This record gives sequence, structure tokens and C-alpha cells, in this order.
Amino acid sequence: MDRDFKSAWITNGADPEMITYAEEVGQFMASNGLTNSKIRSIYGEIKRIQMGSFDSERTSFLLLRPKVAYALGRDKYNKGLQRFKSIFDNAANVVNDQKSFNNFCDFFEAILAYHKAYGGKD
Repeated sequence: MDRDFKSAWITNGADPEMITYAEEVGQFMASNGLTNSKIRSIYGEIKRIQMGSFDSERTSFLLLRPKVAYALGRDKYNKGLQRFKSIFDNAANVVNDQKSFNNFCDFFEAILAYHKAYGGKD
């Protein structure tokens, strides 16, 4: 488990500590080999699910964890992707309804925004 991850960010929403965490993680991922192309399909699926209702897309959401694991399996020494998978798994485990899913989306959008801001490549 990522020691600084707080499940409350998923259950209750963003706070200033989450934003600081997202920046640190985004910077780490950008400087440790995580490229946009490695997570583009995951992010695209998250956005697709977000356009519908979580209840009707629950299965699609659950299947994201194996997709992230597969991406890491293809590039198992990528430290940025390892951290992404760890955080993704921790956050996904807390999602159980529309509200927590929306908070999950906000959380990952913040991380990915900082990843791009710190030079995350395509």
C-alpha cells in the first residue's frame, strides 16, 4: 500500500493534502518512466464510465484493475507505472458508489494533470 494514500480522498473528496499528494505522485511518475501512452486506455475507460452511471458500469470499473496489472506486466520495471498501479488499486478498493467513483475520477485527474505538468511524455 502506498503509505501516504488516504482512503478519505475517495470516500469524502479532495482536500489540500490530496492536492499536495497528487503533485508529488505526478512528479514521481513523470520522472520515473510513466508515459501518457501507458495509461491512456485506462484513463479513457475511466472517462467513458464517468459519462454513464457507476451502477450500470460497475463491471467495467472492476475490470480496470486487471488492465492496469496487464500494463505493468508488459513493463514491470517501470517505477512510475508500479506506483500508479499501487495507488490505483488502493483507490479502486474504496469505490462503491457514484459519489466515491466521482471522487476517484477527481483524484486521478489531479495526479495525471501534475504528471503532464512535470513533463509526462506521450
